[in-house]
Amino acid sequence: MSDTASEQKQQRGTLRSGALRAGDVVVMALASSGPTQSVAVTLAAILATVSYAGFLPILICFVPMLGIALGYQRLHAWQPSAGATYSWVGRVLNPHIGFFAGWIMLLYYTVGTTSLTIPLGSYLLSFFSDDAANDAVAVAAVGTVFNVVVLIVAALGAQLSAKFQWMWAVFEYALVLGFAVAAVVYISSGHPGVVAVDSSWFTVSGAGGFDSLIAGVLLAIFLYSGWDTAAYVGEESSGKKAGRAAVTSVVLLFVIYSVTVLAFQGIAPMSEMQDHAANILAFVGERLGGGFWKEVMIAAVLGGTLASLLAAIVSSSRIGFAMGRDRVIPSWFAGVSARFGTPWNATLVFGLLNVVFLWGSTLISSVGAALADIVSTLGLMAAIFYLLTASTAIWCYRSQITRSVGDFVIGGVMPGLGALFLAFVIVYALASGSLNGIEIAFGVGLSAFGLVLSFLSARIGKAPYYTAGRRRYGE
Repeated sequence: MSDTASEQKQQRGTLRSGALRAGDVVVMALASSGPTQSVAVTLAAILATVSYAGFLPILICFVPMLGIALGYQRLHAWQPSAGATYSWVGRVLNPHIGFFAGWIMLLYYTVGTTSLTIPLGSYLLSFFSDDAANDAVAVAAVGTVFNVVVLIVAALGAQLSAKFQWMWAVFEYALVLGFAVAAVVYISSGHPGVVAVDSSWFTVSGAGGFDSLIAGVLLAIFLYSGWDTAAYVGEESSGKKAGRAAVTSVVLLFVIYSVTVLAFQGIAPMSEMQDHAANILAFVGERLGGGFWKEVMIAAVLGGTLASLLAAIVSSSRIGFAMGRDRVIPSWFAGVSARFGTPWNATLVFGLLNVVFLWGSTLISSVGAALADIVSTLGLMAAIFYLLTASTAIWCYRSQITRSVGDFVIGGVMPGLGALFLAFVIVYALASGSLNGIEIAFGVGLSAFGLVLSFLSARIGKAPYYTAGRRRYGE
């Protein structure tokens, strides 16, 4: 194919196949989950929710998450799609439910980035002045600069994004795991104030009871969430790399989160950990290695947050591209750069939306409060679209899962466990009052609004997506 023909093909809306290697996809999935940034944000919350039993919800979530990742792997093998859950649910179960899934995924990867861009500004400014770190305008300005830089990287191609992720991954994971080893040594050496491992750390009563454990599970779902980025770049990888990368990412995240939470939580008394909740990994670095290592840990959190922000833009742009390609949202979103092979229009829109949400949340208190309420439901949103994916995988392969024991376990039992587990967590969280009325109104209400938009889209746009027959494996 000539260069001219190749460029024309890209302009018609085809992503660049084969741009990513297997390792690239795994690193992008890990970056989206953001181990360093996620632990920085949630370690204090885990301690406040389940005390020292943080390993328990991480373990409980592992098997269901692995089952859901296996569902992703099988669906990717059937039909690679930048829209992933949006595309699969719409073509296997129901188009309106598929649109709903795409809508909450876009919410997750756009509104949710306010939890990334604000810390970027405050962490960097804390190097220079505590006053500057608490200045809303300064924080928003620095966050905007970071966001624009990451947006440019995302727009210039999946390969450049992967190289950026690799650069931080080696430093970030080596540092976090190194500090985990240092924390184990520190605790075992009997330093004053350390909390020794106790059998209660692994029991429901040690977590504060069943309700507390479920609240901890929602935090664990948030910790794991993001590995599905592997599916959104599936059209830009070759063969079955994206599906395998999703499974590999879940296993690696289980190891990373288990080790870090168990190692870090006992280095100081609970009261001191909560006093440093806003910069808890910086506190960990200082406690274990002194002031220099505090600064190094801050740098790691900054790098990990940047990597997570980049992965969020990559994910939202691919979902938006897929929805535009199906014409359930304006087809303009399906525009692809002829030169870089990226969904150029969707990348710019969703990247700039992050900046809008950043300024709104820092300068307008009512907007900030609303976004905070939505962010608090991110774990629930992730649980919903993971549940839909697992259910779709089972229904898509329903004629296959009884053909062998292996198909039954991998295609039926494992995704089924994931679906049942997440369905229980969603219902229990809503019924038990884990989310307050305001959080439900903003988070769940805005999510449900996606169904209204779907019916409007079907009526106005009349896209073939809504009238095509349902499909399954082999069709």
